[in-house]
Amino acid sequence: MFRALAISALLFLVTAACAQAQDTQRAPGFNGAWENDMGSLATFAVKDGEVRGTYQTNVGEPDKSQSFPLIGFAQGDQITFTVNFKAYGSMTAWTGQLILDNEGVPTIRTLWHLTNDIEDAKEKDDI
Repeated sequence: MFRALAISALLFLVTAACAQAQDTQRAPGFNGAWENDMGSLATFAVKDGEVRGTYQTNVGEPDKSQSFPLIGFAQGDQITFTVNFKAYGSMTAWTGQLILDNEGVPTIRTLWHLTNDIEDAKEKDDI
C-alpha cells in the first residue's frame, strides 16, 4: 500500500496539512506508507493504539536517504505522532484525523508543529 501525504506549512508554525491514500481499494486506516507533496515519506504501523514507524524527510538538512523513528498514538480515526531529528536540533509533531475526501480517497488532515533547538544564551531573545 502506498499513499500520498500532502503538507503545506510555514516553518516553525502550527499549520494545517492533509494526506491522501493512493490505494483506495482498501478500507481506510493509518498503516502503510504516506508521501507528502515535498517527497518526504512516513511509514506507520499501528498496534493496540500505538504508532511506530519511520520518517524520511526530503527537505532541510538531513540526507534524503536518512530515516528517523516516529512514535505516537492512534484512536479510531485520530492520530498523533512525533519525529525527533536528533543531531539536526529539531522535532516535529503531527496531530490529525483520517477522513474520506470528496472522491472517497482516505485522507489524513493534520496540524503540525516544528520546534528547533536554540542555544541557551539566545533563548531569551529568540523564543
